[in-house]
Amino acid sequence: MHKYRIFYSSIFVLFNIFFLSSQPVVKFAAIGDYGLWQSSGETWVSQMVHSWNPDFIITLGDNNYDYGADSTIDSNIGKFYHDYIRPYFGVFGNEAPFNKFFPCMGNHDWYSDSGQAYFNFFTLPGNERYYDYVKGNCHFFVLNSDAIEPDGITAQSVQANWLKAKLVQSTARFKIVYFHHPPYSSGQHGNTTDLQWPFKDWGANVVLCGHEHNYERLSGEDGMTYFINGLGGKDYRQFSTIVPESRFRFTGNFGAMLITSYRDSLNFKFYAYPDSLKDDTTLVLPPIGIEPVSETAETFSLSQNFPNPFNPETYILFSIPKQEYVILEIIDVTGKIIETPVSGNLHQGSYKVKWNAEKYSSGVYFYRLSSGNFTEVRKMILIK
Repeated sequence: MHKYRIFYSSIFVLFNIFFLSSQPVVKFAAIGDYGLWQSSGETWVSQMVHSWNPDFIITLGDNNYDYGADSTIDSNIGKFYHDYIRPYFGVFGNEAPFNKFFPCMGNHDWYSDSGQAYFNFFTLPGNERYYDYVKGNCHFFVLNSDAIEPDGITAQSVQANWLKAKLVQSTARFKIVYFHHPPYSSGQHGNTTDLQWPFKDWGANVVLCGHEHNYERLSGEDGMTYFINGLGGKDYRQFSTIVPESRFRFTGNFGAMLITSYRDSLNFKFYAYPDSLKDDTTLVLPPIGIEPVSETAETFSLSQNFPNPFNPETYILFSIPKQEYVILEIIDVTGKIIETPVSGNLHQGSYKVKWNAEKYSSGVYFYRLSSGNFTEVRKMILIK
């Protein structure tokens, strides 16, 4: 009877691990280079985005073609997304109960009266050119990448120092940076070298851009993932010189991104209209409380905890040779799982986990690592 209790207890824990890790925290859409009411592409993309019912929408610039004029901005934006905007003063329908539309500026938004139509139409945080906000477990940092930006666009600029400080201060699980001009691109505009900032070193997890009228996923030398998403409605264009950072490319139809945050991962999907999934990428962070030690590992391994015996804290080290779903469990002498310090997808590498046994009594405990077909159990001793 005892072994059945252990079995059902394990099933319950695994069910809760799966259930909690699979629940979305926020779900949002990203559109870019979209603002042209005469384009059937914008109509199609808007219909597709609304069918997803996202929590909110971000834009990657060029919201108001062709010249950023006051006479076109409501037709180019409000007509298609008024139900996500608040306050909304246009003529196409009701506003949102609260603002759910967070744009960034593109070069076309600046062409008339130094962007005044954009500033009048939207009510955004900060100086409205660059700003930040938090949704769920995501902290968003919106930049103005146009060279006209008064606070500069180089890595030494006032704007860059603002971003660097904000990233350091952020306690969010995911830090998402987005702006218009891509640092790396295989499109017709090519790289924007002034914007090749050390985003990863500063603490960002991903960068999203527009400007090129195509879709591209790239990886920088430091491992930072970049997305270009400029197929929101204006037109689509062919690629030019393929840069070394490019990992996936698509053009030839309009589309948008559906992005979902979970407890320890961000999932990015790009759909071409009406519902053709072209790219599906997941970025995984180590679960909270797990410290990556090394990015490489050749085999699965579970090391002896240290110190051992311990009181009340000890460290558990393990390694995995490829990305896997990993479970690390603490088990008492009766076979009961009392804690699960790790439960989620991890990249290849070595990890260190601290376990605090303050609330437990002295005695023998076990820790078990399960990953793929690998399972190993080790013993540790708590002495108070």
